[in-house]
Amino acid sequence: MRRLDGKVLLMTGAGGSIGSAAARRCAEQGANLVLTDIREDALEQSAHDARAAGAEVLSLISDTRSEEACDDAVAQAVEKFGRIDMVWANAGEAWVSESLEQDKDFWTRCLELELIGQWLPIRAALPTMVEQQSGSVLVSSSMTANTAYRHIAAYSAAKGGLQSLMKTLMVEFGDDNIRFNSLAIGSTEGRHIVASNAMRAGISFEEAERVVDLTKVTRDFIFPLGRMGTPDDIAPAVEFFASDDSAWVTGTTFFVDGGLTSAGMAGLHRFDANQWGTFKRTMLDD
Repeated sequence: MRRLDGKVLLMTGAGGSIGSAAARRCAEQGANLVLTDIREDALEQSAHDARAAGAEVLSLISDTRSEEACDDAVAQAVEKFGRIDMVWANAGEAWVSESLEQDKDFWTRCLELELIGQWLPIRAALPTMVEQQSGSVLVSSSMTANTAYRHIAAYSAAKGGLQSLMKTLMVEFGDDNIRFNSLAIGSTEGRHIVASNAMRAGISFEEAERVVDLTKVTRDFIFPLGRMGTPDDIAPAVEFFASDDSAWVTGTTFFVDGGLTSAGMAGLHRFDANQWGTFKRTMLDD
């Protein structure tokens, strides 16, 4: 048997680079997938890849900020597959601005997506998991909730809130055999890091892609493992928390960050003056 044979996984933000990599990985391990995103083209590509890897897939255009949309996604999942074994709340985007420029509207929009929008699909699925007396809930938090970076006050607060939420739900639903965990994801190649650069520098997404490509080698220096992460580095962690191998793991924050949180800026000793200048202009302002 494959690791996830017969399991039903609901993934939000499934059209993103990390979401699609994890969907493909779990499909290869036998999971049936309910994939949601607000971007139709990206979602359909992710669903296509997951089907090609062997999964039965229900793909839904769905906004996690809508309680009704989340309830409907869960209802359709249960109608099609009869159960939900895992919810991975992964939808999100970059929220970068100097702290004093993050007004009430900025904070409201950020928390609505990054915190409330993670909670609503979980809330929608919990009654099904309680009835089953089993389930796994995973949220995409960030290493930025556990270390200090500039210009992401609202984002870091939201990601820290997710980690606290998982601990609260752990004790409320432990007797129902439902486990709750967070992924503290580090800087990972893909759309999210490019969007973050674009917002900070006030440039287009396409221009930011070129910047990220140019500075990749410099960025890699700060990771103890010598490189920035890829979506395929995150996918196995999602698979683990979807599997029965994590049956006695709950309330954890699991760091998938190439060691960066623990190492801090220890990697800076490798830089010469030119590399330091490039790093300071890019990574420290990221």
